[in-house]
Amino acid sequence: MVQEFKKNHTNSHLFKIDNFSLLTKYEIDCIESSVFDLCGRKWKILVNYDEDEEHVSIFFENQDPLDVELEYQVYVVSQLKAVWYPKANVKWDFSASSKPIAKGITNLMSLDDLKSKGFLIEDCCMFGASLPDQKTERPGTAECFSLIEKPLNNKVTWMMTKFSSFDAEKAHQSNEFIVGNRKWRIEVHPRGHEEAKGESCSVYLVGEGYINNAPKTKTFAKSKLRALDQVNRNHLEATDSYWVDEEYDDTNGFMEFMPLSKLCEPYLVKDKFYVGVEFEVISVAKYV
Repeated sequence: MVQEFKKNHTNSHLFKIDNFSLLTKYEIDCIESSVFDLCGRKWKILVNYDEDEEHVSIFFENQDPLDVELEYQVYVVSQLKAVWYPKANVKWDFSASSKPIAKGITNLMSLDDLKSKGFLIEDCCMFGASLPDQKTERPGTAECFSLIEKPLNNKVTWMMTKFSSFDAEKAHQSNEFIVGNRKWRIEVHPRGHEEAKGESCSVYLVGEGYINNAPKTKTFAKSKLRALDQVNRNHLEATDSYWVDEEYDDTNGFMEFMPLSKLCEPYLVKDKFYVGVEFEVISVAKYV
């Protein structure tokens, strides 16, 4: 159906969301597409899910400064037949602004209607945006967003040998590793970062580039950072959820991860310190 839609709908971008029910489990209320091109301009689709009201909303957001009036459509696509809702075009006067402007439909459809009317099937839902009054022969584009629980290689441990030789005043990063379709590193500040300097060891999860030409979009992750207890296996752990920016992002983690008073046995043994990350869930995006 995706390929048929792309072929028959120029000036369109389809945003497919798999494992839709996991949005509620992980309290995700907004999903952004990657930046895509329609008629030489840059855009995003934003899908909001209100868990309390059980409604979805959809918005079309310009990524380039514009000062023009355009007709656009935002909609949800049926998986039973070649229709989408709603059919109406909307005129949007883009005023010149340095910031993105999002326009669309609040409370597009209830969760019950999505299921009963064939828009949400097998935990998959498809949304889209079009510029119907713009002419082009270029086929439509599409991407898929999905939440993956316990992804491949979801546990990574960094053994910091000769820990005393690491400059305590600087940040140190592990080798690069891949989880989902993104590159990551663990970052350790032995004597703390910013306000925690001199008080705690700070540990962060750093998001870097993407593999396999994946769409550059924000990555949702729920992960656990841990320092390994090498004697009793009573590891020190901290868990959090965050959206990792599509560009290099080293802000997610814990400034006050471990008090410096604990940076000794059983966590630091024979000048070795083990720090790791475990991903409970991660989002991945791919072109389809």
